Amino acid sequence: MAEQEKGRRKYRAVCGVLFSPYLSLVSRLVLGGVFLYAGASKVFDPGGLAASIRSYGLGLPEWFVTLSAYALPPFEVLLGLYLLVGLFTRASAWTTNGLMILFIVALAQGALRGLEIDCGCFGSASGDEASSLWVDLARDLGLLALGLQLAFAPPGKFSLDARLRRNRT
Repeated sequence: MAEQEKGRRKYRAVCGVLFSPYLSLVSRLVLGGVFLYAGASKVFDPGGLAASIRSYGLGLPEWFVTLSAYALPPFEVLLGLYLLVGLFTRASAWTTNGLMILFIVALAQGALRGLEIDCGCFGSASGDEASSLWVDLARDLGLLALGLQLAFAPPGKFSLDARLRRNRT
């Protein structure tokens, strides 16, 4: 019995940390800031983003590469803004998680194939030199962890979602 109670206390402690409004705030600010910066750095250079997408050698149709190069940056900016202010937090977190999984798959296949390319993650701000796709992959796994924390945690008390919910009741 004592072991079971000890296990419950540990579980509650871990949940207390993972669902902390302070951790949710940090997760929102970091993930939102990264998405806002990534989108803003690519929004005025769709040709550069299209070239980065092509450099992965995935054999994507040209219409899809062009559509992605024009649509992805403003979408990242929008998601970043939503996360920063805490509006539609859970939906934004799940959407960023979906994008992060897509980015992780692209980075992993490129790294496993030994590609030496710029990931295209932050547009021309990251320079023309090739980056380490393994480092980019590790960064994106960390960002996915932040997104998963936001997706499963309740809206933090420092979010616009929480303020709107308080005003409704």
